[in-house]
Amino acid sequence: MASSVFSDFDRYDGANADRDRGGLSAIGLEQTSGKIHGERPAKPRRGDTGGTGTSKYNYNFTPKFQHSVKNNPMCGICFPQWISILTRRRNQIEWTVYWPRIFFISFMSVLNSAMGLLDHLIYGRKVEAAVIHPRPVFILGHPRTGTTLVHSLLALDSEQFCYCSTFCAGFPSCFLWFESIGKVLFRGVIDDMRPMDNVRLDFDLPQEDELATNVMSAGISPYMPLFFMKQEPEFRPFYAFDDASETDAASSSSDERLEDSAMAEVRKAWIDSFLYLLRKLTVRDELQRPLKKSNNNDATNKRGSDSSAHRSGGRRLILKSPVHTARIALLNQLFPEAQYIYIHRNPYDVFRSAAHMADTTYWYTYMNTPSNDQITEFILRQYEILYDRYEQGRTQLLLGEASPAAPSHGGEATGLSPKPQRLVEISYDELSQRPIETAQRIYRELGWDLTPGYRQRLEEELAGHEFKSYKRNSHKVLDPSLKEIINERWGPSFERFGYIKE
Repeated sequence: MASSVFSDFDRYDGANADRDRGGLSAIGLEQTSGKIHGERPAKPRRGDTGGTGTSKYNYNFTPKFQHSVKNNPMCGICFPQWISILTRRRNQIEWTVYWPRIFFISFMSVLNSAMGLLDHLIYGRKVEAAVIHPRPVFILGHPRTGTTLVHSLLALDSEQFCYCSTFCAGFPSCFLWFESIGKVLFRGVIDDMRPMDNVRLDFDLPQEDELATNVMSAGISPYMPLFFMKQEPEFRPFYAFDDASETDAASSSSDERLEDSAMAEVRKAWIDSFLYLLRKLTVRDELQRPLKKSNNNDATNKRGSDSSAHRSGGRRLILKSPVHTARIALLNQLFPEAQYIYIHRNPYDVFRSAAHMADTTYWYTYMNTPSNDQITEFILRQYEILYDRYEQGRTQLLLGEASPAAPSHGGEATGLSPKPQRLVEISYDELSQRPIETAQRIYRELGWDLTPGYRQRLEEELAGHEFKSYKRNSHKVLDPSLKEIINERWGPSFERFGYIKE
């Protein structure tokens, strides 16, 4: 399952790769589209030359893959949601450049809708009645800090956890009935290796749930800059869904910001899509695991069931999407008993790796061509948003602030009770140098049982691999002016986690 990630660990990090190359609707919102998904392009930021010309950040990206239709998470979208995006964004798409991509996604959207209809006919009632485990685990951290490794490490514990696979994230409308067939028919839509780090890519491996929520909600997600990077500031309110403050005044006029009513609308649409996905994943887990006999018959008087966990063999969802790092307050409202794992890494390495990912991966998904500065600003601003929001959410968890009563999600909410720690923080260095000990600490601090079976699987996966060798590679030297910007804008994280500024 996760063996491909660990077996290719030495090639995992884009921060140490190619050093010498220089970086790297359907949901009914149309009535407020002027506020939510306006077609007005984002105002150019100071120093932005357009295209990919001279950059004030002195970091260059190379346009490529314009005609490619591979490695694009939008190919799992359904027709109504796709038409909604095309309608709202029609003036922002570079049709003559990216027409093969648009055509392919359009074809796939029709196919996805047909398959999704069948999925709903077969499993719709079961999904609606499904009860999400009240204690999911969220893996948090900025992109390229090691969240994928943590996700894959914990996914080995199949006795306790289930997860959103790459196929489920890619084709959320139809995976309940079509997964086994689709993994064969659609194998060509993804490469064998991840473009940014040469880690094997497979439909069965753990994947980011936000990819699915993005297409299910018709683009209510901070992942939309992967398709419309020029309009990136417009999607910043979708990190936390609590106000419009993430949309900088410098890059968006007041009429482009979300009003309270519009924010409440998109927040509800995202929550509905997110919870529906989790119910489908719960049903998938039930279908894949033999239904265990239990003594929970006293729960039958409650709607659907008293606990999804008991019906699915007790497995908890373990979810990883870096943007969840900004959503602790929201997630805490939905799941007051959720637990969190946060991983951090040297900010310079995070930037290098994120820039490398942008230059090797994002070009597969763009529908318009951003400038060097727009891509770099996305990396810089995303880090700031995720870090600031994480610190706010972390304080809430550590202070044990009472959360509002959780919605039932198909069953009764469980009240907060004496429980183990809800948040554990680890570093990328700790994970890469001492993976077994790090896993033990996570399990100990979160109060989980580390079974002999899981420990054996973990040791087998890690055996024979030197986890710190790749970090000895020489880093691509960042331009001094860019390093100065990183020091200033990401300064709080240097201080918080004890990293030394250069």
